[in-house]
Amino acid sequence: MSNNTEKNLSSPVVEPCIIVSHWTTAMARAWLLPALALSLGCATGHSPGVSETTQKSAIEESSPDVETSAPEQGDATSLEEDATRNESENENESVVHTGELLKETNLAYTPPSGVNGEMATLDITWLDDGVTKPLVVLVHGGSWVGGDKSNFESAAPAFIPWWLDRGYAVASVNFRLASKLGTPKNVLPTDQVSDIAHAIAWLHAQRDTFSILPDQIVLVGYSSGAHLVALLGADGTYLEEAGVEETILRATVSLDVHVYDVPYALELMVGTDVEQNIPLINHLFGETEEEQLTGSPIHHIDGWVAPTLIVSVDEDPAVTGSYGHIVSEAAKNYVSALAEKGHVAQAFHDITESHTTLATGFGMDGDAVTGTVDTFLNGLP
Repeated sequence: MSNNTEKNLSSPVVEPCIIVSHWTTAMARAWLLPALALSLGCATGHSPGVSETTQKSAIEESSPDVETSAPEQGDATSLEEDATRNESENENESVVHTGELLKETNLAYTPPSGVNGEMATLDITWLDDGVTKPLVVLVHGGSWVGGDKSNFESAAPAFIPWWLDRGYAVASVNFRLASKLGTPKNVLPTDQVSDIAHAIAWLHAQRDTFSILPDQIVLVGYSSGAHLVALLGADGTYLEEAGVEETILRATVSLDVHVYDVPYALELMVGTDVEQNIPLINHLFGETEEEQLTGSPIHHIDGWVAPTLIVSVDEDPAVTGSYGHIVSEAAKNYVSALAEKGHVAQAFHDITESHTTLATGFGMDGDAVTGTVDTFLNGLP
C-alpha cells in the first residue's frame, strides 16, 4: 500500500496501435528502457504480503523467511540460494528465439454486462515466432483507487522483458478504479476483479491471434493488484461469470499486499504506522466482517485455487507494528490457510527490498524475488 492513496495514475485512453520490431531474446534487457519514474502505484498505506527469506527494496519495506503449501516452513538461506542459482541457470538456458516482437496497445476487451468500457483496455506484447506460449497478465497497483497498466513499463524497465525472455506473451490490463474515500461506493475491489476476469476471458478467446496456450495463464499483481489476483485465483466465480474455466490459470503471484484476510489485516494495522489507511480499507471492503470477507481471498479457498506465490518485503518482520511485520504475518496467515486446504502455496519475504524496489528491480540479474518467482513457476506440474 502507499501513502499516496488518493493519487490517480490513470491515463487517457488512446487509439490502439501496433509496434513491430525484429527480436531476439538477447535484446530483451535492452528493450523498454524509459525513465525509471516511480509510477507503479502502491496499495493503501503500505502493501503487505507474506512469509520470509531475504532481500531489500524501495517502494516500501521487507523481511525474511519462507513458507510453502507443505505445512513446513523452508529455510530462508537455502531458498535464496536456490533462487539465485535458478537465475544463473536461466541465463545459460535462454534459448534464442527469432521473430517479430509485436505489441498492441489500448485494445478494448469486453467488460462485464452493463459496465462502461472506458477503462476496459489492455496492452499485449508477444514474439511472433510460430511458437504457442504461456501468457502472463500484469495487474497494477495504486491502492485500488489509482494506477495504470503502463506503470510496469514506465517504472520497472526489466519487468516485461524478463517474461518475454522466458517465452511468455505479456499483457497488462486496465480496469475500473475503485471509488476514493469520501465518495459514493460505485466501484469496489470486487468489481475490479470482475473486470480483470473479463479481460482474461477476452484474451483466452483471442488466443490464436496472440499465439497463447489455453491453460497456461499466470497472473501477477503488484501492491493492491496483488490482492486482486489472489482473489481471482481463489474465487472461481469471477472467471466462470466471464465465460471461462478457473483452471485456465496456471498460477497467481502476489507482490506485497496484506489484505488476503481483510478482518485480520485490519487487526494488524491498529496502532501502527499504516493505521491511517484503515478508513480506506473500511470504505472499499465494508465495515462489517461479513462484508470484508466477501473481498478476502482467504474466504474462498474451499474449492479449487490456483497455485499461489505470495511475496512480501521490508525489514524488521519480527518487530510488531512494522510494515514488514504486517505484510509478513498476513502472508503467512494466508499461505497456512491454503496449505491446510491442500493447495499449492508458497510465501517468500525479502528483508532487503522495499515496496518500491520490489517492482523496479524485478527482472534484474541476481534479484532474489525474481529468482523465487522463476523457481516457483518452474516447479509447477
